[in-house]
Amino acid sequence: MAKKSLIEWIESPPREVIYTLLLIILSIPLIKPLGLPIPVSARTVEFHHYIETLPDGAYVMVSLGYGVSSQPAFEPFVVATFHDLFKRNVKIVVETTGSDGPIVYKSAIAKANPDSYGKKYGEDYVFLGYVPGGETAMKALAEDIHAAVPADYYGTPIEQIPMLKNIRGATDFNMVICFTSSGDTAVGWIRQWVTSYNVPYLSCVLTMMMPTLEPYYPVQVKALVGADKGGEMEFLVGHPGPGLKKADSFSLSHIVLMAIIIVANIAYFSLKAQKKEV
Repeated sequence: MAKKSLIEWIESPPREVIYTLLLIILSIPLIKPLGLPIPVSARTVEFHHYIETLPDGAYVMVSLGYGVSSQPAFEPFVVATFHDLFKRNVKIVVETTGSDGPIVYKSAIAKANPDSYGKKYGEDYVFLGYVPGGETAMKALAEDIHAAVPADYYGTPIEQIPMLKNIRGATDFNMVICFTSSGDTAVGWIRQWVTSYNVPYLSCVLTMMMPTLEPYYPVQVKALVGADKGGEMEFLVGHPGPGLKKADSFSLSHIVLMAIIIVANIAYFSLKAQKKEV
């Protein structure tokens, strides 16, 4: 069998070469994100905008309504949101609606690193831990946090936490942000905090849950976004993480594939032209 010329090899490269090249290309951004520009959806921009417009001293309730099984989907967006909040002069109260919530909280808060922003626990942010009861717990928090959760996750009495001394319930909050894989949790905040107290509400849910929340957007839910947009939020706040790494890998691999297709087609037509000449 005659040996292939270079142009014939380029026109039809071995699949092993293509797969190896793609493996290398996909690995680069996963090791270090490149920060390639990505299209940011209007929903993500809106989510970010509402956080940007929070007044100084605003109180924000952040509900982590997902567990370890959904952690890979939500964490990029959650960490980016914490970065967005810690940049501002606001007070953050975090609670979870699932028993494994403290696990995902500890992971997300460690990656957001509030110390790097000069934020102090108890003065700028606090973690109430797992508050059982679903919608009943949301109602109790809205009415009186001190009665609903006498102590924070670490056992410190609420009355001894500086940022919560004069905070009683929903009327003292400027916003609720909920990250959840449960439709009941997402709608529960609407019934207990939005309808009853008119607290602005932002929600981040699994993409497949978006249709469930759409009827509430943009009136009861001011900003509604899918958890798969974590890379977009990372890009907006300027903190590349897992979301942007995935986006970079996706973009870079498509650029390489397009380049291979273009070069292979050029080689194909060159060979065709050579055959006609012969």
